[in-house]
Amino acid sequence: MEKRYVLALVLMVAVMFGWSWFYGRNLPKPTETTEQATEQSRETSPPSPDSSSSASESTVDTTQSAQVESPLRPRQPIRESQTVQVETAKYHIIFLIGRFAYAHEWALKEYPDRSGVDKSLFNLIPETAQNCLSVHFFNQSLTADAMDTFWETDKTEIVLTDQNPQDNLIFSKQIGENLKVLKKFTFYHDRYYVDLELTFQNLSNQPLISLDTMSDNRNGYKLRWGPGINADLLAHELKNGRGRHNSKNEGARALSSGASKPAKEFDDSQSMDPVLWAGMNNKYFAALMIPDGVINATYELEDLSDNGATAPAVITAPSEAASLIVPGFSLDSNNSRTDQFRVYIGPKEYKVLKGIEPPGTQEEDLQLADIIDFGFFWYIAWVMLWLLNFFYGIIKNYGVAIILLTLFVKVISYPLTRKGYKSMQAMQKLQPLLTEIREKHRDDPQKLNKATMQLYKEHGVNPFGGCIPWIPQIPVFIALFALLGSAVELRGAPFCLWIDDLAAPDVLFTLPFTIPFIGDAFRFLPIVNGFTTWLQQKTSGGMAPTTDNMQAKIMQFMPVIFVFILYNFASGLALYWLCNNIFTIGQQYLPKLWQSDEAEEAIPVNSSSTRKQPQSKRRQSPNANRKT
Repeated sequence: MEKRYVLALVLMVAVMFGWSWFYGRNLPKPTETTEQATEQSRETSPPSPDSSSSASESTVDTTQSAQVESPLRPRQPIRESQTVQVETAKYHIIFLIGRFAYAHEWALKEYPDRSGVDKSLFNLIPETAQNCLSVHFFNQSLTADAMDTFWETDKTEIVLTDQNPQDNLIFSKQIGENLKVLKKFTFYHDRYYVDLELTFQNLSNQPLISLDTMSDNRNGYKLRWGPGINADLLAHELKNGRGRHNSKNEGARALSSGASKPAKEFDDSQSMDPVLWAGMNNKYFAALMIPDGVINATYELEDLSDNGATAPAVITAPSEAASLIVPGFSLDSNNSRTDQFRVYIGPKEYKVLKGIEPPGTQEEDLQLADIIDFGFFWYIAWVMLWLLNFFYGIIKNYGVAIILLTLFVKVISYPLTRKGYKSMQAMQKLQPLLTEIREKHRDDPQKLNKATMQLYKEHGVNPFGGCIPWIPQIPVFIALFALLGSAVELRGAPFCLWIDDLAAPDVLFTLPFTIPFIGDAFRFLPIVNGFTTWLQQKTSGGMAPTTDNMQAKIMQFMPVIFVFILYNFASGLALYWLCNNIFTIGQQYLPKLWQSDEAEEAIPVNSSSTRKQPQSKRRQSPNANRKT
C-alpha cells in the first residue's frame, strides 16, 4: 500500500511538470518581448496579408491590390502611406491610407497594456493585420482599376472633446472611370462604437453591373476584420510564452439571426443566413462589425495563414479573419447606394454591449452580450456577475465585492453544507464498527457488504450523505471560477495595498532569481491559500489518514498542490478561494451547528456487543432486568 501511495504522488508531480513542459517547449523564449515577437512576425510573414486568399477575389483597399499588376497598363509607383489619427475619450485610432485604407491601430484609453513592455494603451490590432475594416470585391476587373488610384481623405486628424463630441472622416477612391467608393466614419466622444457608411457611386450614364458579377458563386463585396486580434497578456504570460494557448471561444465569431449562440464557423445550412454581427474577440475585448439588417449580410470565416511562419504569442487567432459578405447589386446611371454598419471595439462588458443598437432602421436585438462566454454554467455565472456588480455599486471596490459575494454563496449553501457535515460526522462515528465488520468478514465480500449495509440501516446513515449535499454546489463553484477568471470588470480593478489588478496575479515582491514553473515573483495570496487549505482540512478531521486510506494520504498534499494551481491565477480567484476557506473554517467552529440535537443519536464505537443487537433493544434491557 505504501508503494502505491508513493507511486501516486510521483505520477501527480510528473503530470504537473510534463504538462508545463509540453505546452511551453515551442513557445517564444522567455526573453522575447512583445516588440521582438511582432518584429519577427513582420520579417517571416509575406508582405501581403491576402497571399492565401482566392485568386478570383478582387481587392479594393489592401496591400495586395497595390501589388497586382495589370497586363494592360504599367504599374504606378507606390506613394508613401499617409496616416490619419483620431482621438476620443475612449480610444486612439490610426488609419493608414495610400493604395489601401484600413485601421492600423485601435488603442483603448481606459485599458492600459499590462504586458510590462511599456506603459502604452492596449492596442487591439496586431501589427501584421492589414485587413481591419478593409473592403474587397469579388469582381476581378476591379483589381486592375483599383491599383492605379489612391485613397484620399478629407482630414488628417480628429480630436473629440466635450465641446466637440462628434465628427466625420471620409475616405474616397475612384476605381476606373465609372465607380467611386466612399468610406465615411462617424466618431463619438464617449462611445466605444463608430458608424461606418460605404457608398458606391455610378459616375456613368449607363447602369453599372460590375458589382453584381458572379465569381465562384460569390458576388458583391466583403467587409473584413483581421487576421487575428492582440491577446491581452500579462508580463509573466508574455515571458513564459503562454499567450498562444487561447480559449476555444476566442478568435473569429459571428451570430446569425435566430441562432442561440455565436459560432466560429457556420455549417452549410447556415452559410446563407443573415447575421446580426461578426468579428474577432480575445479574453476581455471584442471588435464586432454590425451590418444594417436590410443588406442581408452573411458571414465567412477566412484563413489568412502566413505560409507556415510562426505567429507571435501576442496574437490571438493569428490566421483567422471575420468577413461580412454583402450580396451583389447593380447601380443605375448616375445613381448611388449606401450600406450602413456599426463597429464596436471595446470591452466585453454586459452593460456596455446591451446599450449598442443596430444601425439603420432595424430594431432587432443584437445579442452582443452573447460574445461573453462563461462556460457551461453561464446562467449561474450571469447571476453571480449581477450580484458582484450589485455589491460593487455599494462598496466601489471589486475586492470587497468578491468577499461579499463569497459570503453570500456560503450563507445560501449553509443548509446543504450543514447536512453534509452532519452526515460525515455520523460516518466517522461508525468507523470503529465498520473496521470490526471488515476484520470479521474480510474473507467473505458478500457477508461484508450485507453487514455493512445492515449497519447503515440500523443507524439511519447514508454512506453518500456527505457527498450528495455538495453536488448542487459544484455548478456554483465552476460558474464563479469562470466568472472571476474572465470578467472584464476585474481587469485593472484594484483591491488594496499591492493588489492593484484583480484579473492578474498579485506580486508582493520580485525575487532576484527565477524558479522553474513559478517565475520570479513572490505571490502572497496563493501561499496564504495553501495555509488555509491545510487548516481547513485539519479542523474538519481530514488530516488524520489511516494506513489503509490512500485518499486521505494524498489529500495531505492538497494544500501544496493548490499553491501551484493558484500561483499564476488571477488574484480575484485567489481572493475568492481564500475567503471561501476562511468562511468554511468559521462555519466549523459555530457552536452546536454540526452536532446532533438528540443525545440518543450518539453511536457507540467500542462495544462489540452493540453490533449483535439493535439499539432499541439495548435501551429496553435495563427496565427488563429491574422487572425480573
